[in-house]
Amino acid sequence: MSVCKVDERHRIVVDKRVRKRINIKAGDLVILEPIDDRSFKVTVINLAKENVEDDPAWRAIHTPVKAVRHIPPEKLEEIMEEEVWRE
Repeated sequence: MSVCKVDERHRIVVDKRVRKRINIKAGDLVILEPIDDRSFKVTVINLAKENVEDDPAWRAIHTPVKAVRHIPPEKLEEIMEEEVWRE
């Protein structure tokens, strides 16, 4: 545990021992999640290419899908309505 000071611009400087222990570097992104009124959890986001490409959500967004055939909007609407009624 270490004590950090919040400056006038609301910045927090992380102690060197803590930075080394959790491998935080300048420019890294972190998420601050409130736990209660007096504490929060810090999570370091690792956006290294090799880590991001393994994420299924990232792959789904960045992997183009080629349509096998064209479905007219009317037919697509009909299919969607059938699926809703099945549930």
